[in-house]
Amino acid sequence: MSDTHPFYKLSSLIDTYNTERNLLDIKGLQDLRENISLTLFYLSDDAAKAVANFDAKEYERRRYYADREEFYRNDIDERTGKNFNVADSERKARLDAKQIDEETVTALRQKERVRIILNATNQILNSISGRISQLSK
Repeated sequence: MSDTHPFYKLSSLIDTYNTERNLLDIKGLQDLRENISLTLFYLSDDAAKAVANFDAKEYERRRYYADREEFYRNDIDERTGKNFNVADSERKARLDAKQIDEETVTALRQKERVRIILNATNQILNSISGRISQLSK
């Protein structure tokens, strides 16, 4: 494997398929399919990290909200002299959570990008297999 990140290698291989699919013979298509599959394997660690990162951020976000809501429920509203009610505690927690919400959205975007790349790559692999099958007849 070269020093090129698997994502860029995968992009390059897919570009090759896009531009050369009508020019490749069965062996060329099979080699390309194998290279795409192998590169997809090398991408699996980064894909797993993106999914795990989102799961961790979502857990962190939920925990942050619970902590902040609990904090505000035990805090005194200066206007009324009473503890904040549930709705006020939730509202104040949402206001405090802007950064963790943004981080969670970024992690979700990365996770969804990985999902889209994996689905699209599998569709391309199926397309290559279909092309190989047609040429084999």
